[in-house]
Amino acid sequence: MLKLLALSALLVLVLVGARRRPESLPLPPGLRLLFVTGSEFLFVGVLLSPLALGVLDDATLDALSPFTAVGLGFVGLHYGLQLEAKLLRWVPLFYNVAPIAQALGGALAVLLPSYALFVFHFGAGTETLVASLVFAAAAACSTPAPLDLLARDKRFAGSPLLLMLRHLAEMGELPALLLYGFAICYRHQEPVVAAWPHAITLQWLLLSVLLGAAFGLILEILPHVGKEGTGRMVVGGLGATFFFTGFARALMVSPLFVGVLAGILVANLPGSSTRLRRFVSRTETPFWMFLLLVAGASWRIEEIAGLPATLLIALAFALMFVRLFGKAAAGWIIARTTHAPRNPPPGFGFGLVAQGGIAVALVLDYQGATSFLASSSLSAGATSALSASASSSLSTSASSSLAAAVVTMILLSVIVTETCAPWVILRVLRQDAALHPEDARGASS
Repeated sequence: MLKLLALSALLVLVLVGARRRPESLPLPPGLRLLFVTGSEFLFVGVLLSPLALGVLDDATLDALSPFTAVGLGFVGLHYGLQLEAKLLRWVPLFYNVAPIAQALGGALAVLLPSYALFVFHFGAGTETLVASLVFAAAAACSTPAPLDLLARDKRFAGSPLLLMLRHLAEMGELPALLLYGFAICYRHQEPVVAAWPHAITLQWLLLSVLLGAAFGLILEILPHVGKEGTGRMVVGGLGATFFFTGFARALMVSPLFVGVLAGILVANLPGSSTRLRRFVSRTETPFWMFLLLVAGASWRIEEIAGLPATLLIALAFALMFVRLFGKAAAGWIIARTTHAPRNPPPGFGFGLVAQGGIAVALVLDYQGATSFLASSSLSAGATSALSASASSSLSTSASSSLAAAVVTMILLSVIVTETCAPWVILRVLRQDAALHPEDARGASS
């Protein structure tokens, strides 16, 4: 009974939090950004976790896993709906290449160090490489949230560099999601088609694409079925999301990745529905709040498999700085090789420091997949081809400990980078203003 009341209070908290308007809070930019992005719900989740009140224990989180998968699918769908190819058709080469370059800069910078760390402590295996790829995908993420916050400031509203950074941050999350989708498919060791034991990862990628395409086609049809009102579309959209995200989780592929693929398909079909976009945009925020709560409750700030909390935090900070310099180096190189529309300051890549919510979604999806894999391997049907297809050379306990370490390090990185991002971006903008004083004169006039 107490758990039911606690979950009811949790639902109320999510719905109230989704309607908050914290942009005008009298707080420093970094703390205000946490409230704008909803990252404070991570701390609320920690408060509800076994580390504090114990409302959201492991059993409750397992019971909530279907809703977590639905939330991840909605987040991916919302992002995919923004990726219209026709909007990028006539942009300069820099705006097509730079998002990929800066994402790969952050990913490659941490891939080898994180893999060496995980192999040293957990041992080599498929799960170790998958964990490193997930860590690299999270490092590739950059959120436009702090840039959007600063764009509301009259001093920077018309800054060309700010507009450039916002585009790089928005588009740079796509390579991160593609890398993550590959990592989850690489985890499988058995083919989808038993008669063709080749290109196993490609088979699972194609299966993910087919799921995303089917999901997207159903969502595209729904607005035309529900012309009498939005009720049918809401019920049908939620039903389709429940079905395809649950099916993706059962097949041990990513609901987040499937949602992204569905959104991209819908966004690029002729005559895509504005009603669907409006519905997803309005519905996504409560799911985001719920996912942040679950992520905070899943966080274990304690010794993990012999790694003391202090050492884990130190390693997270070390990889955080490596990621930041990887992004800055990639930005410096791409600005000088693809003819940027303007001459940015040498360290403009530091303006992409904040990782944001997509990184949280990645790690939550990865943790959910690992938990589902562990429960499958312990169930009576553990000898089935499905559970065998996701097996690795690491034991179940080692895989769970590895996933817990990855979750802790990425969530810590997200909180720190989002807090520091406004000040770092302000420094980059001031460097740009010194480099292009004509922009400041134009703004003042």
